Amino acid sequence: FKRLRSRAENKSCFDCEAKAPTWASVTYGIFLCINCSATHRNLGVHLSFVRSTQLDTWSWDQLRHMQAGGNNACHAFFKSHGLTAMEATAKYSSRAATMYRQKLDQLSDAMQKKLGSSLFELTEAHAHEAEPDFFDSHHRGGSGSDVTAGV
Repeated sequence: FKRLRSRAENKSCFDCEAKAPTWASVTYGIFLCINCSATHRNLGVHLSFVRSTQLDTWSWDQLRHMQAGGNNACHAFFKSHGLTAMEATAKYSSRAATMYRQKLDQLSDAMQKKLGSSLFELTEAHAHEAEPDFFDSHHRGGSGSDVTAGV
């Protein structure tokens, strides 16, 4: 969650813009403040399943929903379907919300199949940031002086 919450898009509540949200709707992959999490809980788990990002334990499927979603993705989808300032019950029980839930389910399933129990995919950009393997850097004769920096 530290990595997901560090994204600028997720540093405020999806519904009210309150800073530093500590709750999430797994269903939509969005971050919520405690007040909006109560609203989502009142919608029922069939519309929004809410978890604490600090207190609850999470399954891989739930984590994948958060990784596949995010506040920006949900805002963009809702905006493109005219769901910007509606009352919560109307917004989250709308046809567009149902379509987004289905889309997020598909994305998170694909991520789970691809990544399994790895939190994040090691991309080319991150590969250069990884710590070098001690044994790989010292396999040519002990001193390691012939190893190129950054490899």
